Amino acid sequence: MLTHLWEHVHTLSVRYGVDPVVFGVLYIAHHPLFWGTMAWLAARVRQRRRVVLQIVLGVFFWVMPYAYILLFSRHLPVWVYPIVGVVLVIGGRHAIGEIRKNLARRVASKTPAPASDEPAIFL
Repeated sequence: MLTHLWEHVHTLSVRYGVDPVVFGVLYIAHHPLFWGTMAWLAARVRQRRRVVLQIVLGVFFWVMPYAYILLFSRHLPVWVYPIVGVVLVIGGRHAIGEIRKNLARRVASKTPAPASDEPAIFL
């Protein structure tokens, strides 16, 4: 059964030019990279410091595996593009909602951070 599944995945990878191992590594790697960046963002928000870099890195890590498919594949069916878009939008909205909820809870429970010379930029 697993051999049949791997043969099917290999057939699709040859047809569309996407290496399933590379996609799998990117998909597995993007979770800790994304959430690590979000933890860094939360720490910067608590310190009332700029968070532009953390937001850019978070977006990059979030779209990394899907960008691989969209940028390096060949002859994808048209229906793949809206599905990837929906996955990105739904996942992104969920992540942003969770981040905002956790930041609001943490900021409410902590004493204000010392004032910084840098202006704060929030989501």
